[in-house]
Amino acid sequence: MPKQKARAGLLRQYVLAGAGLGLYFGLFFRPAREPNFAVGVALALLATAVFIVPALLKKDRPPLGDLGRTAVTTFIKFAFILALLESRHYVYDLGGKWLVTIFTTLLGAGAGWWLAQSDA
Repeated sequence: MPKQKARAGLLRQYVLAGAGLGLYFGLFFRPAREPNFAVGVALALLATAVFIVPALLKKDRPPLGDLGRTAVTTFIKFAFILALLESRHYVYDLGGKWLVTIFTTLLGAGAGWWLAQSDA
């Protein structure tokens, strides 16, 4: 039972943190440039490196196959989330600032839930 409570608390923490970040990204969004999905891919590569490189430097690191799978899934998660975040330009064109705020808040909550699944 305590493990389920801890998992529920972790899930709630990730979802609320993600929703809060999404709300921030929506409220203060101003479309000053055209959407650029290459930036999302580059940031996903950087985030993957930040997660994987410390694991490579450990003395008791996991097998390289496991690290490779972790790197691929981490990259896919971050690339997908950042691509959706970049698509807020199109959402802004559809419905303005309020729709972007709703979109990014829901995106943040969903991303938090998704990322919590691997940590729980």
